[in-house]
Amino acid sequence: MKIAINCSFFIPKGGGIKEYIYNLTTNLAKVDSVNEYVLYVASDYYDYALKELPKTMRIKATPFSSKQAIRRSLLENSFYQKEEKIEKFEVFHSPFFHVPNLKTAKRLITVHDLRLCRYPETYTFLRYQFLKRAVKKSILVADKIITISDFTKNELLHFYDVEESKITSIHEAINLESFNVKNIDNYNFKLNKDLEKDSFVLSVGHLEPRKNYNNLIKAFKKIQNESNLRKLKLVIVGKKSFDYEQTLKNVILDSNILHLDFVDFKDLLWLYSNAKLFVQPSFYEGFGFAPLEAAALGTVSVVSNTSSTPEICKESAFYFDPFEVEDIAANIKTALIDEVLFKEKQDLLASNLSRFSWQKNAEETLKIYNSI
Repeated sequence: MKIAINCSFFIPKGGGIKEYIYNLTTNLAKVDSVNEYVLYVASDYYDYALKELPKTMRIKATPFSSKQAIRRSLLENSFYQKEEKIEKFEVFHSPFFHVPNLKTAKRLITVHDLRLCRYPETYTFLRYQFLKRAVKKSILVADKIITISDFTKNELLHFYDVEESKITSIHEAINLESFNVKNIDNYNFKLNKDLEKDSFVLSVGHLEPRKNYNNLIKAFKKIQNESNLRKLKLVIVGKKSFDYEQTLKNVILDSNILHLDFVDFKDLLWLYSNAKLFVQPSFYEGFGFAPLEAAALGTVSVVSNTSSTPEICKESAFYFDPFEVEDIAANIKTALIDEVLFKEKQDLLASNLSRFSWQKNAEETLKIYNSI
């Protein structure tokens, strides 16, 4: 069987989808020696894909660069129809929402979240209008759908008229070889000399409304009123995404709050490893890698009690209501001062992490390819 995978978002700063593509294909190469794969990548990152993606899988460049989103949206349907005739692939997997009209190939999509249905205001108007149509079309025409959590599966059933038998929930994971303290042995962190081990709490994610940084900052200011916590810093790592201006204004107003944009991987590992706590205040996450990344570096998380987060973190984290500043502050404070409860959570990090495996993800995805 020949399987095509759309890897157009496999670019250096491609975020969660890039990580999904990399880990899925890498582990498929380990568990599947029978089927043939062709991976379609953006034309401007063809050489990057050749270097990073499995050597046992054939890689083809599309006629679209990563910067040509509109052109790709308009023309990729006809491109993949031609490719279906040339390559004669039998399964087409899109690791995100967009799936082309194909003549005979079975179509599989991965749905990461349905934020556009739950929080449409977190998108620009034009982006929302495009996604509203594209996502509905892809969900309805797909032969099979993978969701990355049970939470997202339930969201899909809630918002769309789709048969449950068509959907399979397969957890994502993190790469424990990459998120490992051995990768920063003797590493000298230079981004901010004032940051020392256990002197800060960390939050990671794009600057956008659903990440709820403004409530986190308000909660942090309340915590700072405690005499023994006045020297504590808050570090936010994330690219400026959408409607981020107020968050940056709030950061500037407090010298104990630091915003770092996109950081090198070793710097990110150092931050995870040396933070006193990791905090994820998001309203909405389809899966949420960050608390697991923090856990892999031995750091306990304080997280929202909404969306997929309780499913992912289980009992290994502290929880708060992300809509209530007082509750955010209270639970962060508890995590900081209750040493017994903190140790209980810390002892659960490894067992919770063991539930997630990219090899298991690939094996379950392969079962869908074979059954489809």
